[in-house]
Amino acid sequence: MRRYLVSLVAVTLAMVIGAFVVLWTMPESFLTAMPWLALYFGAVCGLQHWIVTRAMHRSPRAFVQVFLGSVVGVLLLHIIVLAVYLLSHPAHARLFTLAFCIGYAVSLVFETVALVRYVNDERKRRQSQQ
Repeated sequence: MRRYLVSLVAVTLAMVIGAFVVLWTMPESFLTAMPWLALYFGAVCGLQHWIVTRAMHRSPRAFVQVFLGSVVGVLLLHIIVLAVYLLSHPAHARLFTLAFCIGYAVSLVFETVALVRYVNDERKRRQSQQ
């Protein structure tokens, strides 16, 4: 879990730095919500990973149910956050949607790789114990 948290912090900081690079290179395209989006995706990603990995220790059926439930819950949360921001700030809709999609793609790839690594490590650990 420690390796995961270090990686998550590194990816989150990279997204925050990316937001500030946009500020320095293209100030007209910067939204103050961009660095907050990076922190939002980092927090949601970390919480989802924690919930799913805890369920993995119970049973395969519980893992699948919790994993699918967390995916649906996170997608609904993302839709709600996107809709609320777009309705409250229609002038920034295009830039926010672009930043949101980039953040979502980065967090999706990161979490998928992290879960595959975790499942493989757990499988190897259980095989070595037998």
